[in-house]
Amino acid sequence: MSEDMVIRARVRGVYATALSKILNDHGVELVDVSDVIASRLGIDPRRGLPSDATVKTDDADSSQILVLGFPESVNYITEVIESTVPYVITYKPKIGLYSAFKAIVKRKSGGECYAQTPLGEAVLVDVNVCNEGNEVPVSVVKVPIRPHEKLVVSGRVRVVGKYAIVSYGSGVSFSSFIRNKDRIAELLSISAKYLREGYGIRWRSNADEAPLDDIVSELPNLVKQLEELKEKLDNAQPLEVIYDGEYVRLIGLTYPAKNYLDSIRGRVTPTAPYHHLLRSCDVPQINGLVDLLDMISEFVDKSKLENVIRKWICKRLVDRKEVVMIHKRLTGKDIVLGRGKVENYEVNDRSAKVIIKRYIKSKGVYDGLGVNKEVGDIAYTELTEGLWIAIHRYFSKDGDLKGMYININTPPEFSPAGSVSYIDLGTDVVNDGKGCRIIDSADFRKLIERDLINGDIIKEVSRTLDYILNEICVKNQ
Repeated sequence: MSEDMVIRARVRGVYATALSKILNDHGVELVDVSDVIASRLGIDPRRGLPSDATVKTDDADSSQILVLGFPESVNYITEVIESTVPYVITYKPKIGLYSAFKAIVKRKSGGECYAQTPLGEAVLVDVNVCNEGNEVPVSVVKVPIRPHEKLVVSGRVRVVGKYAIVSYGSGVSFSSFIRNKDRIAELLSISAKYLREGYGIRWRSNADEAPLDDIVSELPNLVKQLEELKEKLDNAQPLEVIYDGEYVRLIGLTYPAKNYLDSIRGRVTPTAPYHHLLRSCDVPQINGLVDLLDMISEFVDKSKLENVIRKWICKRLVDRKEVVMIHKRLTGKDIVLGRGKVENYEVNDRSAKVIIKRYIKSKGVYDGLGVNKEVGDIAYTELTEGLWIAIHRYFSKDGDLKGMYININTPPEFSPAGSVSYIDLGTDVVNDGKGCRIIDSADFRKLIERDLINGDIIKEVSRTLDYILNEICVKNQ
């Protein structure tokens, strides 16, 4: 960020205090700050100022942070988070929201039109005809930020400003965060002239409390940008991105990343161990407990409190009839490995270990081992807090060991809501009785090539692989 550049950000969600502290320390001007966070950081709430980027907890997964806004601002904020918070995983779509280019119509299928884009085939909406070969100026209206999501483009080209999004076609709409009836009436009045001239306006949340003079002065500039964009698109080559729109970044927080954010939050307000892990469980009843633990943490020994919470989480898992095991993948849909019962657990002053017992209910072959899977087999999965592995041991119903599969992954999260989860890192070690061998390392290389994982995670995978081969495999010879 250049010395004369000011980046303004709005921060919301589970990690708001910690992220606000980090961004404020790195020169980002926080706006529309809640009274609680403004008091904690000792800053002005700066209400009514527009944000260049929004940083918030992702609605679909509370272990992820969504960063959305103008390209330079999003890039800087993402770099700050990646360089400050350890062990994060970042999805960086290669195209922006509202980015514009000329797409090529490919086909019509199932009532939907499909077009060729810089990211491959995408659904094309807001067009009257769908004739193969047509070149259509489009704006991106849905960015695929997860592996299974698809790009969606619209025949209504848009430009995005701080207060409004302007397109062709009459119509006015409002962000759901604009609720003040008087402000809505004012914005409708401002819109009238542009609607008559054939422009559509989407009012953004920044317009809720901003000075009207600032809002009014932005619209002519956006209309001018839209006209200039139309001309550029008319003369552009197909699939050449002419306008970047807004960037979207999805930052996944691993277990150690959440622990780090606990420490940052603890610098400005009392924070209990496991604060962010518990907050991200999405269980309303736990939120009140976390508030109480935060208050208690100010008056008791932190290490003792941490051990009590660790024991409580494990006890909650033990008391459940079944625990869900979630195998998260960076390049595909998450997998529910199965449901089992906590057979045993151990807790010490530094970590917890749980062993989950599952009965195999279908026939097949165990991946990587090449050993027959039979109904009645028993799987024991060993997960240890802080270790980057999940050890799966498979036994026949008679108790004979069929093989061991060691998955390299982020340290597991034990949720009192009844699940254990980790993120797969694309490298595994198996032992079918003939010694250990490494499999799936090609998947790990793909994660590096796609810039999903940073150097700190790469180092942990290498270190963990050495630990498996020199410690675990030696003991199981």
